[in-house]
Amino acid sequence: VTTVYIVGTSLEMGTTESIVEVTVRLVIIFFGIIGNLFIMGVYLLKYRRSKALQPTELIVTILAFFNVLIPINLVLPMIRGYFLCNYFGEASYKLVDVIVIFVSKASYWFLAWLCFFYCVQIIKVNWKLFLDLKRKISSVVKVLVFFTLLFCILMSIPVISIIQIQRNSSQVLGHCKNFYMKGNNVFIYGVVLTALTSLLPLVIMVVSSLSIVIFLCKHSRNMTRNVSTGGSSHSNAHTAVAIMLICLIILFIVCTFTVIFANLQVSSGEFNILAAISITSSLYSAGSAVILVIGTVKLRKSFKKL
Repeated sequence: VTTVYIVGTSLEMGTTESIVEVTVRLVIIFFGIIGNLFIMGVYLLKYRRSKALQPTELIVTILAFFNVLIPINLVLPMIRGYFLCNYFGEASYKLVDVIVIFVSKASYWFLAWLCFFYCVQIIKVNWKLFLDLKRKISSVVKVLVFFTLLFCILMSIPVISIIQIQRNSSQVLGHCKNFYMKGNNVFIYGVVLTALTSLLPLVIMVVSSLSIVIFLCKHSRNMTRNVSTGGSSHSNAHTAVAIMLICLIILFIVCTFTVIFANLQVSSGEFNILAAISITSSLYSAGSAVILVIGTVKLRKSFKKL
């Protein structure tokens, strides 16, 4: 009787934990999708009225678009296992992996470009290249958007060559569900992908944000020395941007390195940690939306009007 009681209790605890986990995931996903759709809506309405967006506003809109897709990415692996593979075969299985990688890496790169172009707008240096970039910033951003999307697609496509479906003749449904990676190509691809689509964007974020912080510190010291208050409101706005970018970078570091650690654990056979990857991805999407709304004047004002 005691044994049955213990088993029953453990089953109830397991069920309760599963319900709590699913509830937390759904809440995070909901806020992530709603928050990023709100950001897109604000800037698309502005574009509809004025037919133009500031370079940073365009990047924020694209970033929000990919952050909407990140939670949806979590559903795609389930759909491919139980639906796509039965009707479209191996090609659909591999296509889903390409989409998942492309969406997450594009989001990382547009967050990096957001930090970089805020840096270009805020700091003042007399370098010729920097001044040219400031003058042509609108056209540069549009070209950079195109090449960033192209680069992320090219970095995602090689996953097709390292996936090999492990078929099970006894299965009718979900016969593409199980797969394995071939040889050392996985390790090489993983290192290159991590370096070029996670670590390199992080370097750009950190350098850009540190440049803004250093510039604002020098500017604040000069203002104190000159006892001038004329540019205080402008300086406060720049400080708010710097704080917002630092918060985004901290969120990026926490989420990205959690996913990298989880992937290493999965590669060593610890599949129980897979839930951490999906929760972290959802948290990155929702957290980015919250930070952007709080840290951007236009988004904050639009939110207060709701």
